[in-house]
Amino acid sequence: MKNESEEGSSFYKTSRFDLIFIGVILALSIFYILRVGLRQPASKSATALIYLKDSLLEEVDLRKDKMIPLLSGRMQIEVKGEKIRVAESDCPHHICVNMGWIKYSGQTIVCVPNRVMIEIKSASPAIVDAVVY
Repeated sequence: MKNESEEGSSFYKTSRFDLIFIGVILALSIFYILRVGLRQPASKSATALIYLKDSLLEEVDLRKDKMIPLLSGRMQIEVKGEKIRVAESDCPHHICVNMGWIKYSGQTIVCVPNRVMIEIKSASPAIVDAVVY
């Protein structure tokens, strides 16, 4: 008669089918991550909307590199390589300058003291759900 421990150990042995099944699941997962998870959306016809005091000041095409002076030169906005940022600002804490470059639809830069907001709009859907600083 067999011991219970001998019967239980044969029940949990990995078969060739189990290994093949695990390998297929891992391969499909890696394929999904590489194909869908890391895919960057194309920034087709992306524009930046610059608002000053609750009104649209300018709509900027991100494909053209340029510097945009605002507030009589107290704030400089830079567009370069299909990205936009606040290069210089006279606000007290420079949070808008420290936000860095933005390029995806739905991203924003806000300068509360100067009442300026920059928002990216694009035909592609936004990939950023929330950003916390």
